[in-house]
Amino acid sequence: MKKKKNTERFRECAIRWREQAARVKLLMKESKIVEVFIQAQEETYYQHLLPALGKPFIEVLKMGEMIEEGINTGRILSFATLKAITQAIQKGFRKCWGDKE
Repeated sequence: MKKKKNTERFRECAIRWREQAARVKLLMKESKIVEVFIQAQEETYYQHLLPALGKPFIEVLKMGEMIEEGINTGRILSFATLKAITQAIQKGFRKCWGDKE
């Protein structure tokens, strides 16, 4: 299954993903679809969606939209942002102590 595109909203990705999953495995239980969908998410979404295991797909969709809104408003830091901040701090620390990169 394809991952979320940078320009794609979470809802669009989730609906596209669910439609593809239905075509691939018609008999797949919803709980399994939710499990595989959560496993396919990038780190930030994965971490925040884990509590949704066992819930209906529509609830996972709603949670994902709230996570997306949190990332967009800065209330949730993405792992990519945390990594960039950490690297910037480490780089600044090395410069302060005269270490070479």
